[in-house]
Amino acid sequence: MAVQYGLRTRDASGVVTLDTTITPIRSLKMMQVTGNGAFDQYISIPEIQAQSFVVVDSLQNLGENTYSPQAWYSTGTLQLRQPYTNTWQVMILSQGGEPFSAPGSYGIRAFNNDVRTQIDAINRVLTVRYNGTFSIGFQGPGSGNQVQWGGADFAAPITTYERPLIFLNAENYMMVGNFYVLGSPGNWTGFRVKAWNDPAHGDIWLYPMIIKWFCASYMTPSTPAGDYGASVRDASGNRTFVTTANLSLLNGQPANNSFANTGSPISRPNFYAPSQQMPWTGSYSDYVLANALFSCTNIGATTQPIRANFGGFLPNNRVTLQMYCSNGTGINPLTANGRTLFASRPMKPF
Repeated sequence: MAVQYGLRTRDASGVVTLDTTITPIRSLKMMQVTGNGAFDQYISIPEIQAQSFVVVDSLQNLGENTYSPQAWYSTGTLQLRQPYTNTWQVMILSQGGEPFSAPGSYGIRAFNNDVRTQIDAINRVLTVRYNGTFSIGFQGPGSGNQVQWGGADFAAPITTYERPLIFLNAENYMMVGNFYVLGSPGNWTGFRVKAWNDPAHGDIWLYPMIIKWFCASYMTPSTPAGDYGASVRDASGNRTFVTTANLSLLNGQPANNSFANTGSPISRPNFYAPSQQMPWTGSYSDYVLANALFSCTNIGATTQPIRANFGGFLPNNRVTLQMYCSNGTGINPLTANGRTLFASRPMKPF
């Protein structure tokens, strides 16, 4: 066993509540940017560093037509495609390891065989708020019954300005799209997602898709640390981290442009959806971020301006993430490149 350095805490029953050999996600910066109407807009953001990855999310609720722009990033620069003149939420995330971000800040940092953990008094970790399961799609061969929409209503609203992040997984096959979050900034109340199961994927498309989900946000619950564990507060005394919370962990980070045009497209009269794929983690324990990946794209002045991005996991396959973008014809199809995503799992089992 490799030598380990850092911090591990347990609760009164002996269950590990924090282990810095596992990398939690932390936020380097949360900000808003406004589109200038250009087709491609380049925005200087010095906080985007070599280790960063960026999630660009909508702050709107347009129902199933809620859309996010395609986004690419490099060190110091964010590129948005067709941002219009809307305001977008930008979350710059990292695996940790950068210097503490402000003079006089403090916290916990650990390095374990290239596994980096940093929790400080400025940046908040991503905390699991709610979780559950739902079933969508056809309910069995010959049933004729299709549950087209699934999702959940939160037990209480999430009051962050940013949309909470929704992560999806499935027992096996998952093909979903038209994702949106209910509510508005400061009052997010739930989410919805649409079934896009397709006969191109074999007989499994006739059976229910059992979807597992969890919701995470950057507001650490006010749960006390108790007699065991650790907590971090900012200079004003507000708790930014506590080991009694369940963290959403970074378990796989793609390159910012890692979808390839490969696989079989879905093609039938008056419908065409090109196939894009990227390597996935291989684990059925990993959830995929839904916010930008499964929301729509708005391409502007055409007869079909809103295009649904849909995809997920092919039957019995966790080494590939499969995506499509709906199109009325095969002319000028869109691709999934630039859709920001990452793999995550809860630190503590549900």
